[in-house]
Amino acid sequence: MKILLYIALAVLALIAVLFIGVVVVTFYRLATGRISKEEQERILEADRRMKENKRKRSKSGSPFFLSYPPPLDDWTFWN
Repeated sequence: MKILLYIALAVLALIAVLFIGVVVVTFYRLATGRISKEEQERILEADRRMKENKRKRSKSGSPFFLSYPPPLDDWTFWN
């Protein structure tokens, strides 16, 4: 059981190190001006699209909470 815990911790540590590395490299590139204007625009546009898609999904609601599966959506079944 300890081995599985150590493996899970190692995987989480690897993910954390990679995430921190990407953040540090990105801020370094922005601070030193080594990121091109086109790449900055591409990143900002991708972020805008992601936010817009998220906003559209949140407005549509989740259909899983609004209805039952087909055999159970008949009101005569419940009454």
